Amino acid sequence: MRLAITGTTGRVGRALATELATAHEVIELPRAVFDLADPAAPGMLADWDFDVLLNPAGLTGLEHCEDDPELAERVNAAAPAAMAEICRQRGKRMLHFSTDYVFDGLQPGLRREDDPTNPLSVYGKTKERGERAVIEAGGTVMRVSWVFGPEKPAFPDTVLDRALAGLEVAAVADKFSLPAYTTDLAGWTAGLIGASCPAGIFHACNGGPGTSWHGMAVEIAACLKEQHGIEIPEPKALLMNEMAAFRAVRPRHTAMDTGRLAALLGKPPRDWREALREHVESRLISR
Repeated sequence: MRLAITGTTGRVGRALATELATAHEVIELPRAVFDLADPAAPGMLADWDFDVLLNPAGLTGLEHCEDDPELAERVNAAAPAAMAEICRQRGKRMLHFSTDYVFDGLQPGLRREDDPTNPLSVYGKTKERGERAVIEAGGTVMRVSWVFGPEKPAFPDTVLDRALAGLEVAAVADKFSLPAYTTDLAGWTAGLIGASCPAGIFHACNGGPGTSWHGMAVEIAACLKEQHGIEIPEPKALLMNEMAAFRAVRPRHTAMDTGRLAALLGKPPRDWREALREHVESRLISR
């Protein structure tokens, strides 16, 4: 199958392009080739022959979106809408990647695909408009959260690097979700493609109990101690209202239920703690 993948210099796009190329022909569309900020970009899809368009590209920096809402609207909402319509007209499938930030996160518990959305930030609002347009055009939306993996440094890598350098580790303890490991995410995506990308929304994150960034830091510290005898001070717990850099409002409770994805794939996503420890081990081996 021929897969066109946007944003292949980003974390998710790179993971998808690398992993899916083992079984499919991949057309990479990095921003230098296919920039969603350019209103003419969607029309360029006519230049490529593909069966499925995967769109993990987006403007993901919350503060960047707040500072430039017009750019966020073009990249996160208008471009996916245009691409979805082109795919509909051409009879092609589109798999669009969205975010747990479409929820307001006011209540604890797991968010389901049919729960009401109520985004709090420009980022969340533009992503919500983008996914709505894709669904209306008959496409597929995969919501992901707290993505990490070997393609680019993310929060776990910062924790690990600071711990190994003997620096203090501190992380927010009052914001909760479930992480998504890119290696697993690529596998779930392959499963969706194999099932012909059923229309609708799928939540895609690792399983296990909801956690905070602080909880992830504690798990990394435990892994270092148990597997390698490296002891670090207990990570310091921070509160969201202490984070001066957080100018955009962030939802507090956005852990997602993955029952629909599990039903399609025939098994639930593995526990985030197992995936996180695998990532830590791979990082230590590569040092």
